[in-house]
Amino acid sequence: MSRHVFRARTDHQHAAQQARELPRQWVLAGTYGSSASAKHAASQVRTGERISAYRPAGAFEARTEVTAEGADLYVRYVDPAACATHAFRQSVEAGFTEDLATFTRRLDAAATSKDT
Repeated sequence: MSRHVFRARTDHQHAAQQARELPRQWVLAGTYGSSASAKHAASQVRTGERISAYRPAGAFEARTEVTAEGADLYVRYVDPAACATHAFRQSVEAGFTEDLATFTRRLDAAATSKDT
């Protein structure tokens, strides 16, 4: 008979705080019992949905890694302002031109419409 393995609850507040202190570096948020639950949590990290520590939406990236103990969830903080600047640069290179303020408003509006 297999024994239940105890897993501590994932402390998302702590993981998000660590990630903010170490921008662009992967931080282990926790280990899940299955890859499906880890992938679901990764989705919530990316969107900020149900886990407010990872808001605003898009401020964090997440990845999972299957291990012998389960599935690890790693998170990293991505400065939203830096992402907007990068996206603007890409749009200009693609031939789409508008000033940064207009582009940022459009990007924010798109992100807000996803959240509702």
